[in-house]
Amino acid sequence: MDYPKSVPSAGLVNGKFVDENPLMGTPGSLIPARWGNSVTDEIVNVITAAGLVPAEADSTQLRAAISVIVEKNKADSFASKEEAESGASSSRLMTPLRVFQAIEKKVVQATESIFGWARIASQAQVNAAADDTTIVTPKKLCLGVSYSFAENGYIAFPAWLGGFMIQWVQVSISVNGGYVSKPWPLAFKNQCRGAWASYSHSGNAPFVDITTAPLVTYFDAVRFRS
Repeated sequence: MDYPKSVPSAGLVNGKFVDENPLMGTPGSLIPARWGNSVTDEIVNVITAAGLVPAEADSTQLRAAISVIVEKNKADSFASKEEAESGASSSRLMTPLRVFQAIEKKVVQATESIFGWARIASQAQVNAAADDTTIVTPKKLCLGVSYSFAENGYIAFPAWLGGFMIQWVQVSISVNGGYVSKPWPLAFKNQCRGAWASYSHSGNAPFVDITTAPLVTYFDAVRFRS
């Protein structure tokens, strides 16, 4: 739609309508019937396209019709839940809800055969060793593991491996048949299940002729006697 520039009798000035000027003796522009009908048809087309009924006395229908059409087009432009989850359309708009639904559809619980997401296991779950849907972090995996490889040392396993402890202590016995009492490097958490003694001799140390095999004669959670 444009001004009736092709109609010489319309009397446009600089391409637009002007009023009559009696003082200057210049006539006003004329509105051709075709142009007036075209303008009215354009407005009526917008009103009817919005589903409204044109009313001659209502001067707010064009604005209302534009609002209806804009809202309809906006609604038609947004992706549905199914379209968001399929991820096939490249012309639909996505709301935050649809983005979340698309992610939720694709990102599933991780398994041994499916790439997905998983929650970090609690220490209680690690200790119970029953859950198979969460992930164990290195920190929780090693919680409770401690060791010392010194002359008097130990290896302490975590609670989820039973909390077992292995310890070793070296004692010097200078008299055949003698006994030495010594504490464990760490006190056992519950009790010591067993203890064994063995004999070794350094070639640089004074040699004691051992005729009686070394024995552990007493042990508990904190000490032993051999």
